[in-house]
Amino acid sequence: MQAYSLMDISLDTFPYAGTTTTCESLYMGVPCVTMAGSVHAHNVGVSILGKVGLGNLIAKNEDEYVQLAVQLASDVTALSNLRMGLRDLMSRSPVCDGPKFTLGLESAYRNMWHRYCKGDVPSQRHIEMLQQEVVTEEPAAEISESTSFTTPREGPPGSIKTNGFIPLPQPVLNLSTCEENGGV
Repeated sequence: MQAYSLMDISLDTFPYAGTTTTCESLYMGVPCVTMAGSVHAHNVGVSILGKVGLGNLIAKNEDEYVQLAVQLASDVTALSNLRMGLRDLMSRSPVCDGPKFTLGLESAYRNMWHRYCKGDVPSQRHIEMLQQEVVTEEPAAEISESTSFTTPREGPPGSIKTNGFIPLPQPVLNLSTCEENGGV
């Protein structure tokens, strides 16, 4: 987790997108650029960023992916403002609202069960519509300079207020150990 303090932007992997790393990145105040694809493994980052309200960081293709990353890195003031608000934005998002997520998941299971009982099978088009809804469901976040945020750099990781998150364990390795052993 300490490595996130050395990063300005996280670039999601493709074709298999990150899940834990994307959530950690956002929670630690590092924006993540991701790219939409055609199957679930491509779109995990798309779902997370959409729910957090960061749909503007979702690329449709490789060229747009590079363009978004360069654009984000080029505007240091906007990047800094975004980074300062990411933990709060993530904490207030549906991604971190366990009870609301559970209700939605239960509703989806009931819907699938009712469709199955009626003999309905979801079509590929229905699945695509559901994927699109995930991307556009949450409005894009607006961060103003007058808003007060808690940044990931205030105090050691053990003292971070989690706002409902379970505190994360301390990293097993530190960066100096990795560098001494030829890593990172």
